[in-house]
Amino acid sequence: MHIVPTFSFGFVLLSLSALGCDSPPSDPMGAGGTSSTLSGTGGAMCGSVTVAEPVNDTGGCTPGELTGLPGSMNGPVGERLFCLGNRQYLLQINEWGSTAAQTMDYGGGSYYFKMSQQAGTGNTSGAPTGFPSMFIGANAGRTTPGSGLPKLVSSIATAPTTWNWTDNGATEAANANNIYNATYDVWFSTSSAGEPAKSCPSGGFLMVWLHKPSRAQPIGSVINAAVTIAGIPGTWDVWIGPYNGCGVPCISYVRKEDPAYSMSFDLNLFIKDAVNNRPNTITNAMYLTNIFTGFEIWSGGVGLQTTNFCAGVN
Repeated sequence: MHIVPTFSFGFVLLSLSALGCDSPPSDPMGAGGTSSTLSGTGGAMCGSVTVAEPVNDTGGCTPGELTGLPGSMNGPVGERLFCLGNRQYLLQINEWGSTAAQTMDYGGGSYYFKMSQQAGTGNTSGAPTGFPSMFIGANAGRTTPGSGLPKLVSSIATAPTTWNWTDNGATEAANANNIYNATYDVWFSTSSAGEPAKSCPSGGFLMVWLHKPSRAQPIGSVINAAVTIAGIPGTWDVWIGPYNGCGVPCISYVRKEDPAYSMSFDLNLFIKDAVNNRPNTITNAMYLTNIFTGFEIWSGGVGLQTTNFCAGVN
């Protein structure tokens, strides 16, 4: 058992050796800061009406082109609303475990976002420096129009998603200072209204790790090893534990074929697996509220980039 001390944002985590779930930063609005910096590039109609997300032959979706001029955001918090196809996404630099310099570049043609500066260092037995990421849904006072979220878990037909990312050589083998994961972070509420103004979900977290660093791990412990899920490529270790910072469970699926730089799949297959096979985690009575992808960074990570991403809930 690892006992993690109280962090500057004022809560204690027990029985875990890494944070592993997106957490409340010191900013009072929660992950990603206030909505005062929110701006969009896709026009009023992009994402303003909920539409079905087309499903490709892998169960995933087809990412759209990120429109708008290239730019950058500096930590600790910053955000930008983008139109990708018919859906709006929120891009955020989200630093809470450090005050060191962080810079995210976005809209570079070959990528949606890239970490061009990251000087912070987090404790690998606790919180990372933050979670630069993209999401759909409603979170901490920010909402992406047209996402159709929150949505009752039992009523979800499919949740197609695709994520491609690269490390640009920023691996532990190249430099021991590079400690980060590449993960989906999916939030669930017990309320049909979700928690759009809060930095904790009331239901739980579900994570899908496409890369796990050697010196940090998800919350809890491995409850089921080397699991296969019909329709999902790869083999997965299932970690489960309590996220005491929010008082809810966290279930993490960690891919053993590490790293997986590209996946296109139906996220609902993970949700169904949690509901049907992993007690005391996600239930059919909960509401899916947010789908994030990004990098929990403990140190290093310069060059990490998301080349494209899409997600929807049908």
